[in-house]
Amino acid sequence: MFLLMAADYDLTGQIVWPGAELLNRYITQGSICLDGLSILELGSGLGLTGILCGRYCQKIVMTDHMDKVLKVLQRNIDMQSSLSDEHHNRTMMCEKLEWGNEEHINNILQNHPEGFDLIIGADICYQQASLHPLFKTVKSLLSHEACASKQFILSYVSRARSIDIALFKEAENQSLKISEIAGTRTWVHDNILEGTLYQVQLRNDE
Repeated sequence: MFLLMAADYDLTGQIVWPGAELLNRYITQGSICLDGLSILELGSGLGLTGILCGRYCQKIVMTDHMDKVLKVLQRNIDMQSSLSDEHHNRTMMCEKLEWGNEEHINNILQNHPEGFDLIIGADICYQQASLHPLFKTVKSLLSHEACASKQFILSYVSRARSIDIALFKEAENQSLKISEIAGTRTWVHDNILEGTLYQVQLRNDE
């Protein structure tokens, strides 16, 4: 059971988006094994997906760029930790990460020199302007020698054809290969929107 706290003001990071529900379902159905993994989540918001991962993985580092959101996120982590000591030997934490900010990226890598086995993001591509800094950040993280699996799982919800096209174009511009994970395409948000999971990796020629 999850108890999540949200502030009483309207913030993007304070909403549980349909893409998070899609990724959460993928995790709970056992479609991916997280046991023993170290995971970095981009754009964590309230932390629902990250906290869910924390039930399975060894360590989850949730990130956001907004200080107000990070405060709520930390409270949710503390609340979840106080509700159960079942996974007391596993680590959940949050840190600040603004996409494209090299200082923030370097801080993450310095704070976790052992690296990450997996990077995830749920419903974080709803503004075209955010795609360049997002994929720039993903490339920097995947290029780091301590990033073991070299993969980023993106839960994407299609809201505009222009963003669908820009998503693949920006990934290509950053020398990233993006491919749909078979069997994940489905309708979300009361069957209004279509969502799918993508695997993003460095191109072989990099």
